[in-house]
Amino acid sequence: MMLRVVLVACLLVLTTSCRPKYQPQTAIVDPGPPQRVPPEIRVLDPGMTPRVPLRYNVSPGQTEVLYLELVMLSATVVGGEGQQSGMPPVQLEVKMGPAEPTPEGFIRHAVRITQVRLSDVADKMEPAAREQLENMLEPLLRVQGWSEMDAQGRIRRSEFRGLKDVPPRLSSMLGNIRTALLTVPFPSEPVGARSRWEVDRKVQLSGIWVDQTVTYDLMEMNQGKLKLQISARQSAPPQAIGSGRLEAYQASVIGSSVVRLGFFTPFSEAESTSQMRINTYVQGRPQLVRVETKVAVRVYPAEAAREFGARTGTEEEPEPAQDPRKVTDPGKQELRWMK
Repeated sequence: MMLRVVLVACLLVLTTSCRPKYQPQTAIVDPGPPQRVPPEIRVLDPGMTPRVPLRYNVSPGQTEVLYLELVMLSATVVGGEGQQSGMPPVQLEVKMGPAEPTPEGFIRHAVRITQVRLSDVADKMEPAAREQLENMLEPLLRVQGWSEMDAQGRIRRSEFRGLKDVPPRLSSMLGNIRTALLTVPFPSEPVGARSRWEVDRKVQLSGIWVDQTVTYDLMEMNQGKLKLQISARQSAPPQAIGSGRLEAYQASVIGSSVVRLGFFTPFSEAESTSQMRINTYVQGRPQLVRVETKVAVRVYPAEAAREFGARTGTEEEPEPAQDPRKVTDPGKQELRWMK
C-alpha cells in the first residue's frame, strides 16, 4: 500500500493508455488498441491576429533522440512519524521514430529508452541504496513501444511493452511526461500569440479517478516555433483505494515549453507539487497517511546537449555505455539543473 501511496503522489500530468484484448480474426491485421477519446480542448482567448491553425508537421522517416531528466523528493507522515525519500537526478536517453504516416492521417513513431544515466549525486549514496536505485531503474531499458498522434498533437493510440517490470511511480511519471511535455494538444480553431486554451481530462490510475485541467498560454509564435507557459491542476474526490480510502488529493504543475512543429521533441521543463491524505492499514492497524511530493522534469533534444556543454565549459557529449543494458555513470555528463 505504501508503494501505491507514493505512486499516486508522483503524478505530474496523468494519462493512461487503453490496452483491451482483441478476438482473433481472419487474415486481417490487428490494428492494435482502439483510439483514445480525445481530450476536451477549450479556447479561453484566441489571441492576437494573425491567427492560424496550429498543427504538427513531422516528416516521414524522421528520427529523433531526446534527453529526459527528472528528480523527486517525497515526505510521508504515518501515525505522527515522518519519513523522507526521493530519487537523485536521473537522465534517460530516448529514441523516437522513424515517423510513419497512418491511413487515418496520424503520425506514428516508435519509442525506446536506450540509456539510463545517474548524476554524480549518486556517488554519495550508500552502496546498498545505490544498488537498489539501479535495480529500480534497470527495467526502463527494456521499455519500448509506439505512439500515434494526430496533427493537433492529441495522442490517439499507443502501446508499450516492458512497463510491467517498471515501478509504478516511474511508469506513471513517464506516461505523464510523454503526453504533457512532449506533445501539446492544439485547438481546432485558429489562434495567435497571447492566446490561451485549456485541456480537460478525467484519468484513472490504479482505480483512482483524477480530474485534470492543463492550461496553455502561447507567448510567442514564429516560423513554426511556439513558446508556451504551462500550468496544470489535479484533484480527486474521496474514493476507495485498495483496502483503504483516499480522503483528499490535489496537485499543481507549472512549466514552460518551446514546441517545434516540425519535430517530436520540444524543450520543456516543469515542477510539480502534490499532497494527499489516505486512510489505510499499516502493519494491520488503521492509519492516516499524508504524503507530499515534489518532482522536477526537463526534456530537451540531443542536439541541445552540445549547446549546454558550451555554456558549462565542456564541449563533450555523454559517453556511450559499454553495456547499454545497464544503468551507466558517464561522469562528465552534467544534468542541466544540478552539478
